[in-house]
Amino acid sequence: MPQKKKDNAQEAELSDHKRIGQEQNLFLVSQEVGSGLPMFAPKGLLLRREVEQYITQEKEKRGYSFVWTPHIGKVGLYKKSGHWQKYDAMFTPMKIDDEEYVLKPMNCPHHFQIYLERPRSYRDMPLRLAENATVYRYEKSGEVNGLLRARALTQDDSHNFVRHDQIGNEIGNVLDLMETVYQTFGFKKYKARISVRDPNNKKGYLGSEAIWKEAEQALIQAAEKRGMEYFIGEGEAAFYGPKIDVVVQDSLGREWQLTTCQLDFNQPENFDLTYIDEQGKKARPAILHIAILGSIERFMGVYIEHVGGSFPLWLSPEQVRILPISDALIPYAKDLQEKLSHLRVKVQDESETLGKKIREGETEKIPYLIIVGEKEKESGTVSVRKRGKGDLGAMTIAQFIDQTTQELQKKL
Repeated sequence: MPQKKKDNAQEAELSDHKRIGQEQNLFLVSQEVGSGLPMFAPKGLLLRREVEQYITQEKEKRGYSFVWTPHIGKVGLYKKSGHWQKYDAMFTPMKIDDEEYVLKPMNCPHHFQIYLERPRSYRDMPLRLAENATVYRYEKSGEVNGLLRARALTQDDSHNFVRHDQIGNEIGNVLDLMETVYQTFGFKKYKARISVRDPNNKKGYLGSEAIWKEAEQALIQAAEKRGMEYFIGEGEAAFYGPKIDVVVQDSLGREWQLTTCQLDFNQPENFDLTYIDEQGKKARPAILHIAILGSIERFMGVYIEHVGGSFPLWLSPEQVRILPISDALIPYAKDLQEKLSHLRVKVQDESETLGKKIREGETEKIPYLIIVGEKEKESGTVSVRKRGKGDLGAMTIAQFIDQTTQELQKKL
C-alpha cells in the first residue's frame, strides 16, 4: 500500500499541469503581470479555443443563446444582488465619473439586465442565456495555483429562466448536457453533491424557509430521477439558493468539482424579474445558474492532468508532425502539409537525425508523426507513427486523411 501511494505521488508529479504547460508551451504566469493571472501561449490558446468552441456548440444545439457583457459593473448592481454584502472575494472598487465600479466576480446580475430589457412571456420559457465570460476574484496569494485557482477565470456560464413547472425537466436537460461533455472528455466516474444550507446558520441565506425547502427538494428529486449517486453537502449552498455540484474522478483517482447547477428563487425577487403567465398575470421565474465546465481555466488544468498532456487528436494544438529524413525532402513535406489542410501540421525541417526528431515528437506527445523518405515520395505514401501505438506502417495519403477525418468527427 505505501508503494502504491508513492507511485500515485510520482504520477501526480509527472502529470502536474504547470509542468506540462511549461514543457508543451501552453500557458504561463508572469509575476510582472500578476499572481493568479494566467496567460496562454499560441499552443495553449488553440487548446482553449477548441474547448470553448465545443461547449458553445453543444449549448447552441440545446437552445442556448449567447450574449456578451462587460468586465466591470456598478457596485450598486452587486448590492442589489446581495453579493456585495455576503461575498468576500470582490476587488476594491474603482471610480469612474464619480460612480463606483468593480471588476465583475460573476455574470448573473449582468444577465438579469438582459432579461429585463423587454417584457417576457410564458412562451419565452425556458430562456437560456449563455456566455463564456471572464470574471475576477480576489483569491489569497497562498491559494492561487496555476490554472486550478486563478484570479482571472472564464466561466462557461448560463442562466436559464424557467417557469416553476419546468424546473425538473430543465435540470434533467442540464445533467444530460453534463454527461455528454464528460463522455467526450473521458471522465467516467462522477457523483453529485446536493449543496444545501447550513442548518445551524439559516440566517446567512436569502429567502424564506418554504422557498429553500422547495428548491432543495427539487434538486434531490432530479438526482434521484436519474439514478445519480449523490450526497448532501451541508453549508455548501450559495447564499441565494441550493445547488448540484458534480464531482468527477480523474485518471489518478483524485476528485474535482466541475459542473454546478444552482436553483435560485431569490434573485428574481431582488431584481423584480417577471413574465406574463397563461392567465395574463405577472409571475416570477426561477433561475438555474449553470456552469458545465466550471471555470474553463480550471477545467483545462484538471484535464491536462487527467490525460497527462496526451491530448486526443481533436484537441491537440499540434496534431501531426512531418519528419523528412533529409533536407532534399523538405519541399515534398511542405506539399504534404498543404494536402493535410484539415489538420494542424508542422514540418520539422531542422537538420537533425531522424531518431532525434522522433524522440522529440514522442516527448511532446504529438498524436501523429509522419516520416517521409525517397521511398514514400516515389510511392505517394506516408510512414505513420501514432502516439501510444507505435509504427502503423505505410498508408496512402488518402487513407491517412480518411482515418484522421473520422477521428476528428468522433472527437477521438
